[in-house]
Amino acid sequence: MFRFYLSVCVVLIMFFAATSIHAAEKTIDGKIKSVDATKRTISVTDKDKTLDLELSKNTKISAKNKSLNQSSLQAGQSVILKYHDALGIVLEIDVLSPIEKKPEMVVLTELDVNGEECNPWLSPDGDGLTIYYTVKKPLQQTRWIWTAKRKDAESLFENPKRLIPAMDFTLSDDGLEMILFLNKGLYQTTRATVEDNFKRPTRIPSAVIKNGFLAGPCLSSDGLTLICDSMRKGVGPQIQVMSRKTKSSNWSKPEPLKLTPIGKMKYPYISRDGKYLFCTGKDISQGSNIIIHSGRDAEGGFHSASVLNIDGITVRGIFPRYVEATNELFFAGEPENGNGELKLMVLKNFDPEKVIPGSK
Repeated sequence: MFRFYLSVCVVLIMFFAATSIHAAEKTIDGKIKSVDATKRTISVTDKDKTLDLELSKNTKISAKNKSLNQSSLQAGQSVILKYHDALGIVLEIDVLSPIEKKPEMVVLTELDVNGEECNPWLSPDGDGLTIYYTVKKPLQQTRWIWTAKRKDAESLFENPKRLIPAMDFTLSDDGLEMILFLNKGLYQTTRATVEDNFKRPTRIPSAVIKNGFLAGPCLSSDGLTLICDSMRKGVGPQIQVMSRKTKSSNWSKPEPLKLTPIGKMKYPYISRDGKYLFCTGKDISQGSNIIIHSGRDAEGGFHSASVLNIDGITVRGIFPRYVEATNELFFAGEPENGNGELKLMVLKNFDPEKVIPGSK
């Protein structure tokens, strides 16, 4: 009998606990009045009331089944918001009408030094909050790779730190492997954790090409494909691809990647989802145009290509790097009021599908 009453009590406790939790979850269908990503607060209003709530690290934000980060939230957006009434914490936000922001060109002046900044590479984890880049100071023979961090997509990068010498480079998504261009060859190096220093680089034996050399490396998100450009006598720049079965396997020999040529293509970058390949199409008369390749085929090539134009203006620069999480395109370019030196730049509010001809 005692066991029976005990079982009934346990069931009742679980029932009331579940009922309490369910009752604490409420939904509001309204518009964002204000949002503060730094303080992680949001105000949402409907016809009858305004709620001031707290955003947490676990708040799920999406629009049309696509995950968004908190920096995507803006005043005026229509949302369906689920929240915990007792705690005042937002659980889920479904953005119904994202406000379209126009693309905006920004020079990363906070990273500007006396010299040249180039080859931006963004966070290994894809959040776009850590940047790696090269610096070439006057009277300095060697470029060095530096890194800096920012709190969110609207904040400045801070506390730059020097890492390792290199010309061009690429970083694995876990941040533990780097492939560099040095001495007209590709080298690789590793580190145990992202807080450690990289080891002295060793040359990749298979990364050679007849009558030329490989440069401008870019690792795919899984670390098993390496895209790079080649310079060969009598041929000119060409995009090459190498592969390996596992991260500990040897690289295959380079093979030309099937692309629609637009100018002399260099500095390739494959997006983390593999849908796009960005590069620079160098042309003597027009300069360094940023090219977007799309329409990937079964062999890994791309059958479509277009020059990047924003509001009728061609975007020019080298080392284009697209960060899907923050809708930003980083590259190195020459500011209009600059002195001809390459500086780190970012095209904010950038969506490749909206600038590729024929995309929906």
